[in-house]
Amino acid sequence: MKKLLISILMLLPFLVAAQKSYLIKGNMPGLKSPSKAYLVTFQGGAWKETDSVDIKNGKFEFTGSVPEPQQAILAVKSGNLKSGASARGTHAFFLENSKITIDITDALENAKVNGSVSDSENRGREAMIKAVTTKIIALQNEYGKKSSTGVYVKSAEERKMAGDSIQKLVAQNKAINMHFAETHLNSFAGLYAFSTYVLDSKFEASQVEPLFHKFSANLKSSPLGKHTMEKIEIGKRRQAGSQATDFTQNDINGKPFTLSTLRGKYVLVDFWASWCAPCRAENPNVVKAYTALKSKNFEIVSVSLDAGKAQWEDAIKKDGMPWIHVSDLKYWKNDVAMMYGINSVPQNILINPQGVIVARNLRGENLLAQLEAFVK
Repeated sequence: MKKLLISILMLLPFLVAAQKSYLIKGNMPGLKSPSKAYLVTFQGGAWKETDSVDIKNGKFEFTGSVPEPQQAILAVKSGNLKSGASARGTHAFFLENSKITIDITDALENAKVNGSVSDSENRGREAMIKAVTTKIIALQNEYGKKSSTGVYVKSAEERKMAGDSIQKLVAQNKAINMHFAETHLNSFAGLYAFSTYVLDSKFEASQVEPLFHKFSANLKSSPLGKHTMEKIEIGKRRQAGSQATDFTQNDINGKPFTLSTLRGKYVLVDFWASWCAPCRAENPNVVKAYTALKSKNFEIVSVSLDAGKAQWEDAIKKDGMPWIHVSDLKYWKNDVAMMYGINSVPQNILINPQGVIVARNLRGENLLAQLEAFVK
């Protein structure tokens, strides 16, 4: 009997892998007709309705298949479905090819999902970071308060101390996500945590790539695995020691500017936007550094993630930024930002006269001193 049990346990991963479709059974007792359930999934970079079914006697079912586990949203509407139904709420979960039950006893957001291994593991990870995230939100709310005149209630020193605390908490959350990925190398939820939270907006490719190669071969060759490797390869383009990838983009006058024309100089490529408050707050430090270094074989190229030219030009004038500015006005889809994997601003890279990246994300009141350590 013991040997038989061991044999069955060893076969479980293969039995799970053999499941080629999903069956979602929903139970929402007490819900009056007419009501309808909607299954929404993330496809091609956008949320799209995948399926919808009528809810009868508080029960509904969805069937289908997915190439790999993916984020999904269950939505319910009830009332007169033709003239305008009222929403009953939504519930996000991980959909995978398995038998999934969703029990809704009160609010839809409190639904209980069973049968999805990916969802269960991901919720376990979320529970670990919840306490830390709650502290971050509390600090942001307390120290970000402004008076009716728009002035911060807390002093600059207090806000700086709060900011330092937030950075430590953010690092703590990242460590939790890293540990989760390290201990779930055969799990989609582990790869998802790695790809989404370890590979954050400022990850160092050389530091995280070794962990990626520890994931199972099946996970690495999956759609998420391929996407993750692509993120790492893009991340390498902005790491210190890499040859800066050349680009051409129109300047503020609509004329093409090419980065390599500045070869022989130190170049700070600064990613920013007029609508980005932290960027605008950082601009005085950048102006100060430029004023001190502009005659010392140093130049700045600001790449704007703006969508409108008027706002872009206005911010340049107001902040007094007399250096090279380029943008294709594609907002987050800016070609240069996507080339370097920039999905948060402000960020920057410092390139030496040989075209090699020597530092990144230099900022703050001591920006000039940081730059002077490199600019010779």
